[in-house]
Amino acid sequence: MSDQSSDQANSQLADLSAQPHIAVVGAGAMGCYFGGMLIRAGHRVTLIDVNPAQIETINTRGLILDTDEGRSELKATAALAKDVDEVADLVVLFTKTLHTEAAMASIKHLLTPSTVVLSLQNGLGNAERIAKYHDSARIAVGTTLVPADLQGPGHVVSHGPSSSRMMDANTQHPKWVTTLAELFNNAGLTSEPDPDIHSVIWSKVAFNAAMNAICAVTGATPGRIGQVDASVDLARTVVHETLQAGEAKGIALDETHIWQNVEMALREHANHKPSMLQDIEHGRATEIDAINGAIVDAALQAGLDAPANRTLFQLVKLKESLARH
Repeated sequence: MSDQSSDQANSQLADLSAQPHIAVVGAGAMGCYFGGMLIRAGHRVTLIDVNPAQIETINTRGLILDTDEGRSELKATAALAKDVDEVADLVVLFTKTLHTEAAMASIKHLLTPSTVVLSLQNGLGNAERIAKYHDSARIAVGTTLVPADLQGPGHVVSHGPSSSRMMDANTQHPKWVTTLAELFNNAGLTSEPDPDIHSVIWSKVAFNAAMNAICAVTGATPGRIGQVDASVDLARTVVHETLQAGEAKGIALDETHIWQNVEMALREHANHKPSMLQDIEHGRATEIDAINGAIVDAALQAGLDAPANRTLFQLVKLKESLARH
C-alpha cells in the first residue's frame, strides 16, 4: 500500500466519533449479531441481504439479541443491495463463500477507493474473490469465534465467550487495521489484529473441515461424534491432512492447538448444530468447496493427497444433492 493510499484508508476509520457507515452483508446469525452489537454501540449500520421477508421483519421489528448481558431489542435498517444509496466506509462480509463474488458485485456501487472490506467468512480464498472487485490494499480478512444461532429473522441467541482476529490481506498492518479492531472492541466485539492471520484462518478451516463436515454427513452433533472412537479418529485425520496441506503452502500450523479446539467442541458444544449440518437439513448449499474441497486442492497442488477430506467433500456433495431432490 502506498503512503497516499494508506492515508486515504486511515482517514475513513481513524476517528471513531465520525460514525462511519457500516454495511453488513449477509443478515444471518453472524451478520445480525455483529450488526446488532454495532448498532447497540451507536454506529450507523445497514444490513444487506437477499431475502425480502427477512429484510421486512428486521425493518419492522428490529433486531433481537439474546446474550449473556440479557435481551436487546434494537431498531435496525435492512435492505436489498440495490436499494442502498449511501456509500460504505466499512463493509463486513458474512455471506457464504460461494456467494462472495455475487455479493461483491451487488454492492460495488457502495464502494469508494477508501472503503475497507472485512471478510469474517469461513473457508479459504475469500481475499482473492473480493480482490476481483476491490483494491487488495483495502481488504481485511479474519476469523471469528462467536456461538451465535438464529432463532428467526433478525433474532440471534449468543451465549459464552467470543473473539475475532483480523489483519489486512497483505499482512502489512496499516493503521486502519488497529482502528478497525478498536471499533469492534468498543462495541463489545472482542477483536485483535493478528499478523499471523493466514495461520489463524487455516487453523479454523482445519477445525471446520473436521467438525462441520462430519456433522453434516452423519447428522450428528459434536457430542454424539465424541462418543464414537472411530469418528474421533476420522476428525483427527482430517486435521492432520489439513496441517500437511497448509504447511506445504508455507503456513505454520499448530496441530496440538487445533486438536484442543476440536476436543473443546466435542465436550462443550455437544448439542450445537454446526452451520453445515443446518444447511443440509434445510436443503441449502454448503461451504464444503471452500473448506474440505479447498484443502484437497491445496494438497494436490503440493503433490500430496488428502483422502479423508476428499471423501467427506464427496459425501457432503451427495447429501446436498439428495436434500434438494
